[in-house]
Amino acid sequence: MSVFNWLIFWTVAALFGVGHTLLVRSAVRLRRSEPIAPESPRSTPTADLTWTVVTALATAALLYAVYLVIGVHE
Repeated sequence: MSVFNWLIFWTVAALFGVGHTLLVRSAVRLRRSEPIAPESPRSTPTADLTWTVVTALATAALLYAVYLVIGVHE
């Protein structure tokens, strides 16, 4: 059963890693891009980047907690 737990953990960690890498990359590119039209509503690029990084760090913290729990129960 423990091999199965580790397989699931690393699969989820890889998916979150790829997903958050793409999100951070997109937020950075959005921050560097020019506005399409001056009158079009647009969120603040700094706020978008900050929110993306905060969620990535929160996800990393959760994955680390799960890693510790799986390691303790073996």
